[in-house]
Amino acid sequence: MLRYTEVELSPYEIPGESSLNIYISGCLNHCPDCHYPELQCPDFGEELTRYIANIVSLYERFATCITFMGEGSCTDEEKAELCGYAKKIHERGMKAALYCGRDTEIESWMENFDYVKIGSYQAEKGTLTQKSTNQRLYKQSQGEWTDITSVFW
Repeated sequence: MLRYTEVELSPYEIPGESSLNIYISGCLNHCPDCHYPELQCPDFGEELTRYIANIVSLYERFATCITFMGEGSCTDEEKAELCGYAKKIHERGMKAALYCGRDTEIESWMENFDYVKIGSYQAEKGTLTQKSTNQRLYKQSQGEWTDITSVFW
């Protein structure tokens, strides 16, 4: 079961969207120089399933996209939980995004999201705002994924 630590509104994570970021704990990436090491603790925060409906209701007037900042321990159960949230978000007319943080390609379960950011944080390569970054942000449109990372440069 996914846990979250905090939420925030941001115009920065997803280009062209007002994003409600939900920080998910239980991160397995353990990136050196992690900017939020508390997210590595699997039991840190509150159970998301208990609060997600209220969180979305409270912020839906201000946000066009819900961004899950992390994927927890990345178990099949947690992936299914995230996919379920994405479906409910879409039913409300909003977009759904996932910042996975792993060095991977787009995986089949991620097809439930409109945006997916992949790639671990590597200090020497920088963040999405630097051309040297290894991280990538993809946008899905009509079943096709497009790398839109360059909009941050």
